[in-house]
Order: sequence, then structure tokens, then C-alpha cells
Amino acid sequence: MTMTRAERLGHAGARTTRVVAEIVVATVVAGVVMGVAWWLLAPDVTATVVNGEVRLDAREGQKLFGRDAVFALLAAGCGLLMAVVFSARHRHRPVTVLLAVAILGFGGSLLAELTGGLLGGSDDMAGWADGTEHVVDLQMQSQAGLIVWSMTATVTVAVIAVFRDDRSPWAVPGAPPP
Repeated sequence: MTMTRAERLGHAGARTTRVVAEIVVATVVAGVVMGVAWWLLAPDVTATVVNGEVRLDAREGQKLFGRDAVFALLAAGCGLLMAVVFSARHRHRPVTVLLAVAILGFGGSLLAELTGGLLGGSDDMAGWADGTEHVVDLQMQSQAGLIVWSMTATVTVAVIAVFRDDRSPWAVPGAPPP
């Protein structure tokens, strides 16, 4: 078995697969929790059925933006939290953390959208009479909100890595710091 330089010097951190596995599990949990929070916090949009089609007035159309804004704010919070936690936990693997939170953040957003959509009703208008009001199903109108988690996490990990003065993997154990 070959050892890396960091392992020979006594600075062995978690393996890459373990770091990624931890971030995957945390992303799945955070994605489901974010989807439930989005379902609870997003404003209800009520539409009226006219000639078998859904019609929204201007006020209800503005609430569609509010739904996307709530999703984006929750995604930014998840990205920030994941980046700070995993940058601190795996400080010797900043590139692994950066790539994992960037890629998996998009997956977490997709999972949150799916969870919120499943909880937020259906789009089946069959059998609804004209003039009836119906709560519109919960879905993202702006797909750009799906990358907010990844962008926030990526920027946060990069900023933490830039401002961290961490020379410990290259130092000899027991030697006084320079």
C-alpha cells in the first residue's frame, strides 16, 4: 500500500470517497428538508378555470415570483451551510469539497423541487367547472433558481480556501510554525 506525503507526515485526512459520501448524504437530507420548507413557506397561487384553462390575474402572477424567490433563498442558505460545514470538517480536501458541493448542490436543488412539487398538489384540471378557483401546483417557474445552491456553495468554499492560512499538510509534525 502506498502512502501519500501527508499520511507519512501524520496529516492523513478522510479519503476522497468518504468526503463525497458525507456530502451526498447531507445533500439528500438537506434537499428533502428544503423541499418541505419550500412547500410550507411558498405563497399559494390561486387560479380560476376559464374554458378549461387556468387563468391567473396579475396579483397571483406576482406570487409565482414569490415562490421562486423563496426557493432561491432556501437554496442559498443550504449552499452556505453545506460549504461552511464541509470546508471546516474537511479542510485538507478543499478541491474535493468544492467539486462535491458544486455538483451535488444542483442535485439537492432538483430533489427539493421534486419534494416540494409532490407535496404541492397536482395540475390535473379534469372535472373542474368554469369559474372554480384552484391552487396551482408548486413548481419552479424560473429554472435558474436550481443553480443558486451550487453557486453559493462554490463561492463560499473558494472564499474560505483563499483566506485560510493552512500550511499544516506541508509542515513537519512537532516543528514550530514559521
